[in-house]
Amino acid sequence: MKKILFLSAISFLMISCTPKNSAFRYFDKGDIEANATRYTKKADIISNNQVDITFMATYLNKLNPRLDEKEDSFLVYVYFSNLENQDIQSNNYEILLNGKVPTYIEKLEKDDENYKNMMLRNFWGTYYLVKFNNQELVSKLNIVLKPKSNDATLIFEKY
Repeated sequence: MKKILFLSAISFLMISCTPKNSAFRYFDKGDIEANATRYTKKADIISNNQVDITFMATYLNKLNPRLDEKEDSFLVYVYFSNLENQDIQSNNYEILLNGKVPTYIEKLEKDDENYKNMMLRNFWGTYYLVKFNNQELVSKLNIVLKPKSNDATLIFEKY
């Protein structure tokens, strides 16, 4: 009987200590995904105690130092909770950086391979690649989603 209990205990320890049961398997993220989360900020526009719009941006220049420093690039996510259409322009919203309009804006597909590891697993809203000229080389970046009545501001440090 003692031998059976001893063998059972050894077997249990061997099985329970294998990597497949490790809690870290849920946190196995690559460097790109971890850094993308680090340089992502989020703001919500709330009215009547409900979230109307979720606005997130990832500062791509921090992820890729080879990007032109005179151009600030962002991966932007917008979700309109009470609207069928998730497009910024058709819903009369704009994105500004330090009060300036983007020089380039592209709506990204949900399965875009270039930004796949940076996108959250949330496919309700819309992702955009947004670029701005930064000729003055300012260090404080305020990216704003500007609707008709309220706005959400995300502040990034460049240097």
